[in-house]
Amino acid sequence: MKVWPVIQLWFDARGAIDRGQFLSETTRTWLIGNLGFFVYFLAETPVYSFTAYARMIDHRAATLDAMGWPLAIVALVLWLAQVWALVALSAKRLHDLGQGGWLAGLSLIPGVQIVFWLALCCLPTRAPSTAPAA
Repeated sequence: MKVWPVIQLWFDARGAIDRGQFLSETTRTWLIGNLGFFVYFLAETPVYSFTAYARMIDHRAATLDAMGWPLAIVALVLWLAQVWALVALSAKRLHDLGQGGWLAGLSLIPGVQIVFWLALCCLPTRAPSTAPAA
């Protein structure tokens, strides 16, 4: 797999993707975007604990300070790239549904984003309109 098509898929909001590809790409993007936090979590917690992970997610700023600045900067850059990629992927999925990509801004609103993501994963592809030939 070449790197450029994946980067173009994640960061270019033009085009359309189906729901299966949207689900797989958003999952992969989320995992990569949170990679810095996962590495810190695995390095700092001796025993796997959902409580420790939840505490880390709830207090990202304190976690970034505890990580040390080089790792914190990498984690922040990955997270910002993740946000951009998720918005671009949402725009592509909206295009597949026959909607405008500007609705992808809904993926940035806390509380709305999970419902919006689930809707994009569940809605079927809009059939292309078949106009009668003249």
